[in-house]
Order: sequence, then structure tokens, then C-alpha cells
Amino acid sequence: MSASPLALEPTVTSAPLAQQLRHLKLAFIAEHHENLAKEAAHKQTSHLEYLGELVQGETRLRRDRATQNRIRQARFPIIKTLDQFRWDWPHQINQAQVKHHFTLSFLGTHTNLIYLGNVGLGKPQPGNYPSRSERIT
Repeated sequence: MSASPLALEPTVTSAPLAQQLRHLKLAFIAEHHENLAKEAAHKQTSHLEYLGELVQGETRLRRDRATQNRIRQARFPIIKTLDQFRWDWPHQINQAQVKHHFTLSFLGTHTNLIYLGNVGLGKPQPGNYPSRSERIT
């Protein structure tokens, strides 16, 4: 009588795996591996696709954290996002074009981007913001 292949596989309990993932600092995988495993079993996806989803999530999380750390270390006096931009003023602004510029695709073609306009239209130069050491009096 032969045993089924499933009976020979070692069982992995959640606690030791979670501890190992924390030790390896794989926060996304530690938090989402069970839910993604259930979803993969339900959808009958391959092991490689499941692993790919976990690694992709971990990569995104680390990239986001690195970006947040760089922003924090830069010590910007004010952090503004495109969501906070007032699209109702000035009236002649091309919203689609500005959003396209924020993709930074012009960097890949090694071209320059210059915004021209009258005073008070919100085209601040980096030089307008003194560094932290210059502001301390």
C-alpha cells in the first residue's frame, strides 16, 4: 500500500513561517502569503505565479518605503502632490499635458521641460526654498 504524495509533504505551520519571514524582513509576504495562497488555490494558478505575486508585492512595498524615506530625508519644507493642485486656476492650463509631464517620460528622451508664464502662476524654482541650515537663525 503506497501513501499518497500529499501525505509525504511536510506541513508548514503559520507561526514558524511568519517568524522566519519577519527575520528575513519580508513584510509583504508575511502579511499576505496566506490570503494569496488561498486565492491561488481557488484560481488554480501555478506555484510560480503565486510566488511571482508575492515577490511583486514585496518589491512594490520596498520601493514605496524607499521613496518615502528619501522624501523624509530630503526635508522638503512643503510636500505638495498633484492631487493638491488647483486645476480651476489658471483657467488656460492644459490638465492632460501637465499630468503627462508628471510621468517624467521626457527624461527618457533626454529633452528639457520648461514652464513659462506670468508671475504668480505657481512655477516655483528650487532656489526659492532655502535649505534647512539657511532657515535657522
